[in-house]
Amino acid sequence: MYLKKENNIFRTVTFRITLWYIVLLTSLLLTIFILLSLVISSKLIKRVDEELLENAIDIEQQYQTGNINILQTYYSQEAEEEGANNVFFLFLGSNLDVLASSNLSPWKGFDFKLKDLEDISIGEIRLKTHIIPKTRHKVRVISKKTSDGNIIQIGFSLKDDEELIKSYRDIFLITIAVIITIGSILGWLITRRAMSGVVRVTKAAIAIGKGNFSFRVPLGNEGIEIQNMVKAFNDMVAKIELLMKELKDVTNNIAHDLRSPLTRIRGIVETTISGNQNIDEFREMAGIVIEECDRLIVMINTMLEIAEMDQGVTEYSNTPIDLIKIVNDAYELFTPVTEDKNISIKVDIPSNPILLFGDAKRIQRVIANLLDNAIKYTPHGGKIVIKVDQNEKYAKVSILDSGIGIIEEDIPHIFDRFYRGDRSRTTSGNGLGLSLVLAIVKAHHGTVSVKSTPGKGSTFTTYLPLSLPIKEALNNITKK
Repeated sequence: MYLKKENNIFRTVTFRITLWYIVLLTSLLLTIFILLSLVISSKLIKRVDEELLENAIDIEQQYQTGNINILQTYYSQEAEEEGANNVFFLFLGSNLDVLASSNLSPWKGFDFKLKDLEDISIGEIRLKTHIIPKTRHKVRVISKKTSDGNIIQIGFSLKDDEELIKSYRDIFLITIAVIITIGSILGWLITRRAMSGVVRVTKAAIAIGKGNFSFRVPLGNEGIEIQNMVKAFNDMVAKIELLMKELKDVTNNIAHDLRSPLTRIRGIVETTISGNQNIDEFREMAGIVIEECDRLIVMINTMLEIAEMDQGVTEYSNTPIDLIKIVNDAYELFTPVTEDKNISIKVDIPSNPILLFGDAKRIQRVIANLLDNAIKYTPHGGKIVIKVDQNEKYAKVSILDSGIGIIEEDIPHIFDRFYRGDRSRTTSGNGLGLSLVLAIVKAHHGTVSVKSTPGKGSTFTTYLPLSLPIKEALNNITKK
């Protein structure tokens, strides 16, 4: 299955992330703009209202003299100072006729006799915004009814405030446009850089899909998430490369190791068929064929078991087991074999039980395989010692022999499947015993080590973790 090269930039993750970034940035900036506009407008209106109220109170104090002329003079002076275009002053009678006013010529078209003044009560203050006819500006008007029924009215043009708000809006919108433009470019570049790790992984996946398992993704500086992805991908590829190499080796070894029994089966069958063809020869042929088939079945089952353990899919029990009992059973089982070969076998074990959690049958196979190997490669008159010990974390089983030993070049490969050193090819076996030992020990989170001197012997040491303290394990066994 090949990856399609996509040239449509609008379907790339980089474009989509950048688009979302632009949408979110624009929404945020517009929200800030609206909120600031409302706050500024509210502040400006509040400032105008405070000024209007202060002027209304001053005018009411001036009116308490009862002299309209003084009030007229006051209006004219205030309007001249503020600007007749910016403010107007009115003093209306109870029937809304004008008793005193500032210069109203700049306010042509504006109806000063507002309808909402008809029901205003004594002492009441009203603040409202009105639109000036034939203009785009507004005026803020305060109306206050005096104790004798007259009305003080002051209007303040909001033209300057509106222009200030407009300037603010223009500047802010330009700023938003600049920020969005620059942010879009930076967002695109940052996203593209962040996605460069994904691009490298994709290229690596394509190369690996074509069979180049040695390809690795170089690490970048996009961030810890991308780096972790690249490391995980490289680890996965390394494992696949190792598995492919192991598969190739296993395939070659299987082809080699299966060839011998199959060739032997074919040879004995051909010899029997071309011979006298009496019943005894056929019986002998059948026995040899059965023997070789059993060997093949054992080899295939062992290979499957090792593969399942290496992949972590094997189910095994996790119950308390006494390692001392397993070692003693193995010692008793193999003692007759050692006696036949005139090999001295001894055990050096503590008197107290060593308890650990695991699969008893598979731990038995580990001890049995290592003992079997020691017996195979120890000549007549040799000796084997089984030592068991423990520390706070591990139980240790060491099997020492005085056999032919292992040359230094073979030691790194003795746990490989089907591997058999030159010195062991004369001995029966298929090269899977130590591979099975390593697989079982690893499944129990342990380790196996070997020390050997050619001509003097070897020592295989197995470390198995103690998952629970001895007392707790003993209590569990007692309860059961």
